[in-house]
Amino acid sequence: MKKQTSRVRIEFNGYWDWISSPRPYDYEIMGKYLFFSTDRQRLIDVATQEILHHRFHKAKVNCRLLGKNTEYVLCLYYKDGSRKHELANRCTRDYPDVKYRYWKSDESTLRGQYSQEFLSKLDVKRRRAFTAPKELVEFRDSKDKIILRQAIATKVRRARKRTTDRKDSSGVSLSS
Repeated sequence: MKKQTSRVRIEFNGYWDWISSPRPYDYEIMGKYLFFSTDRQRLIDVATQEILHHRFHKAKVNCRLLGKNTEYVLCLYYKDGSRKHELANRCTRDYPDVKYRYWKSDESTLRGQYSQEFLSKLDVKRRRAFTAPKELVEFRDSKDKIILRQAIATKVRRARKRTTDRKDSSGVSLSS
């Protein structure tokens, strides 16, 4: 479901509300700045302000909480961590009701690195899923611009491949 609001586009994908600018950007996204609040709408408002007034282009806010977590997360995407002090100052001044955490690289996410505070509120199965090593799968448009980048657990991808490439003891393929 897509919705255009005050010059940003909001799209729901089943778990996240993605907030994006219609303006093009000329950098590769390499990570995100993280903000937390018990008020999901407040995080959407922060994302909208950052996109409209501070040269950010893409963000997402989760639509439901996992485990015993009580706060929603805003991921504000950017090319690097160079704006962390600017955001910390703006958050203190303009968004004092929102917790600003830090910059997190996509590489950290792929390595399964999450805060102990977040992980401690998940059941064992979900904790394993989040901390498992992942690989990046990219989908590109006809102009080779990345349109979607998704982290997928490496173990899951290998398991899927093994089940499609199985052979019996005589070498006959068991795949359909």
